[in-house]
Amino acid sequence: MADDWEESEPVVVPAPTTYVQNSRVFHPTGRGRGRGGWRAPSDDSNQRYRGQDNRDNRRNFNNDPSNKKIITVSSDKVGRIIGKGGSKIRDLEYESEAKIKIGDSSGSLTTITLFGSTDATSKVEDMINKLIEDRKPPSREHFDNSNTGGGSNDFMKKSHDGVEIIDWDKLNAAHDEEQQKRWDNLPPIIKDFYKEDPTVAGMTPADVTRWRLANHDIQVKRTFDDKPGLRPIPNPVLTFEQAFHQYPEILEEIYKQGFKQPSPIQSQAWPILLRGDDMIGIAQTGTGKTLAFLLPALIHIDGQTIPREEREGPTVLILAPTRELALQIEKETLKYQYKGITSVCLYGGGDRKEQIKMCKGGVDIVIATPGRLNDLVLARHLNIINFSYIVLDEADRMLDMGFEPQIRKSLFDVRPDRQTVMTSATWPAGVRRLAESYMKDPIQVNVGSLDLAAVHTVTQKIVFLEEDEKEAALFEFIQNMDKNDKVIIFCGKKATARHISTELCLKGIECQSLHGDREQVDREAALEEMVDGTVNILVATDVASRGIDIKDLTHVINLDFPRHIEEYVHRVGRTGRAGKTGISLSFITRQDWAHAQDLIKILEEANQEIPDELLSMANRFEAMKIRREQEGGDRRGRGGRGRREG
Repeated sequence: MADDWEESEPVVVPAPTTYVQNSRVFHPTGRGRGRGGWRAPSDDSNQRYRGQDNRDNRRNFNNDPSNKKIITVSSDKVGRIIGKGGSKIRDLEYESEAKIKIGDSSGSLTTITLFGSTDATSKVEDMINKLIEDRKPPSREHFDNSNTGGGSNDFMKKSHDGVEIIDWDKLNAAHDEEQQKRWDNLPPIIKDFYKEDPTVAGMTPADVTRWRLANHDIQVKRTFDDKPGLRPIPNPVLTFEQAFHQYPEILEEIYKQGFKQPSPIQSQAWPILLRGDDMIGIAQTGTGKTLAFLLPALIHIDGQTIPREEREGPTVLILAPTRELALQIEKETLKYQYKGITSVCLYGGGDRKEQIKMCKGGVDIVIATPGRLNDLVLARHLNIINFSYIVLDEADRMLDMGFEPQIRKSLFDVRPDRQTVMTSATWPAGVRRLAESYMKDPIQVNVGSLDLAAVHTVTQKIVFLEEDEKEAALFEFIQNMDKNDKVIIFCGKKATARHISTELCLKGIECQSLHGDREQVDREAALEEMVDGTVNILVATDVASRGIDIKDLTHVINLDFPRHIEEYVHRVGRTGRAGKTGISLSFITRQDWAHAQDLIKILEEANQEIPDELLSMANRFEAMKIRREQEGGDRRGRGGRGRREG
């Protein structure tokens, strides 16, 4: 069906594929950017922007007059060809392997130039003609006279005052019936791959309780009602062999990584997931959650009845809130080679055409951010009906970033008998609501208390100053850094991150930056240079607070205190990883007094020094709240703060 609604959309095609100006679409011709980051000038040719050669080739190809074909279409139908946000024209170019340039309008007609081989231009011309073909909707009589069920009158009823209205109950019942027919035609999902080791089976309830208490006081329970007939929660495994004794190839991959024993979340999660249960894992970042859900996913993929090459679409979906976390999961996935299982990472800012090509070429695991997944699902480039193992990683962060609508739209068509895993660092109401929507009788594994807690291997220091003193204090710290120190500087706004990066550059200090306004290739380069030691200072917003694993990071500096206390915990957790120690330095101003009480709790839990000024700040804020309540006002105190950018 033609997308008639798209005609009214603004003719806007975002970079980098095409631009629109005065109703004309053209491809970018500007010079490629450098890798970004603030470093001294270099003649190294590797600094060239990685996508530049492709854009040069495309531009030269488009300007070749010997490979073009000109057609005209009605001006009022150009919107159908371009599509919302340029999505349709990108799809046409991808599927036909031709290039499309929208030309000038002359009266009621618009010129369109097609570039490519004869077959490609003919193919895209046919696609355009079908796209702009007028289709009349079926008449009401067609439904009224239809001999088949499901006509429009079947779902109408008379209201109390005699007006004909939609019978929503009947319509919803018909929809559920049709959906059920679709599910019934799908092959069954095999979920149970677990054979309990005799040693694990022989653990007494007292043994299990002692082990869980000794391993960060793990709490394991049914998240919702413990219904009659549900299987008991399995005992934890204590070794890799107890979990994967049936899968020697998995054990071999684990041995290659040099791990000595499972982490607490892995010990308890593997029996649950291998048995086929839904699970919610609540633990801080850096506790091994990725491997906890990844290895059962590999076994799940290989264990289905339909051969992988005959399946319609991928088997496993892993959703992550940020590009950096998605790429980190992909990196972890690539470490474990099992039965030729393949994966693709889908994220905004990546090469959309290449991502589509990989999806259509056949992959087993899709690792995606919600926005790009939703884009490809709605454009019908990704068939999600056969996803049978779904992971929502860092669910609390996805909700904080406002991704719930994209998640719900993308997962609308996923089969209901899937296995679902959710990980989160906290357990807010929004995450619980998401679990109720997508999970069936989940088992919840809490590693440690549900109360916020920072890692105990980090020394947390608090510095009190005025807003205009923070920059000088930061530069003083940097000037006194040891040559082996490596630091992330967290800023509340992208503009602040850009400013600090620029100032460091002007002072001759090499650094990198990571925030939402940077191109993906530059963001990847920034992380790469921090990991390999090319630079030792990263200026970032909270896009770097999760999913970033820089093992030798020594310091975290909170130039701006975060909007949510949860993000403070995640920022601190970037250092002090893998048994090492680290230092967190937070600049606190009078505008941050609303967070004082929560910060005190975190410092107390980690046995850190609590400054008297922080206690005083918390008391003043509580007194202000009481005074406001007594006055009946809803005004904010002078120490309140505005909303910051991410």
